[in-house]
Amino acid sequence: MAMIEQFLPLLLPLFFTGLLSGFLAGLLGVGGGIVIVPILAYALEASGIHTAMPMHVAVASSLAIIVPTSLISARTHLALGNIDQQVIRLLGPPIFIGAASGAFIAAYLDNQALKFIFGSLAVLIGISFLLRAVILRQGLPSFLPRSVIGVVIGTISSLVGIGGGSLSVPVLASCGWELRRAVGTSALLGLFIAIPGMISFMIAGQGAGLSLSFTIGYVWAPAVIIIAAAAFLSAPYGARMSGRINKDALRRVFAVFLIVVGVRLALSGYGGGGLSWLLG
Repeated sequence: MAMIEQFLPLLLPLFFTGLLSGFLAGLLGVGGGIVIVPILAYALEASGIHTAMPMHVAVASSLAIIVPTSLISARTHLALGNIDQQVIRLLGPPIFIGAASGAFIAAYLDNQALKFIFGSLAVLIGISFLLRAVILRQGLPSFLPRSVIGVVIGTISSLVGIGGGSLSVPVLASCGWELRRAVGTSALLGLFIAIPGMISFMIAGQGAGLSLSFTIGYVWAPAVIIIAAAAFLSAPYGARMSGRINKDALRRVFAVFLIVVGVRLALSGYGGGGLSWLLG
């Protein structure tokens, strides 16, 4: 009973996080991780639950949530013909390799460093939401640069707990893919990130000494179940609303939200010594 009471104060924040992430995923096609990670990390810190690495728990749990949501999204896009199988074959393996390594890199970073990295990436993603995609070339580059791009997408996405759409969609759009096919293909690529990333965080978190109950490595099962269930409820409403409101205006509002949250996280990570791993 005591173990269950531990996360009862977080039930509403977790449910709200799931509703928000699912709604935005249906409305804008963004992965839920960019919303889930900062809110879950803040909720853990504010709840008084003494876990030394709330960012690690938030990132790992986000990846676990992305597994079923990416699977459902990918099945929908596959039925609509929005997935480019050649891109999956070319980018999938290097993204998988990068994602598998991201969690083990995170294990060597403290909580503040992970805050700084996530915050900085959130700012960059927010800025990208404000810019229009520019086509730089037609088709993916040759093997070596393509492999580097895939490994970087996988590593960064796994490191900060996102499905990769915020990185892979702009890459595909800049290589000439129509936005709808870029989003659909990215949904399936999310599985190449979430599955190895989740498993790696489960392994890397063994023996981490977390005070949370119901954890598998860094993955916190109650958060995964509650947030995923709420996201499934709200995603269809977001999808139905997508044709009724000005999505460009909403993307700008969401971009500002990401930039503000990202700056706050990055500054708190920097101010808390989060760059000690880099500066020595």
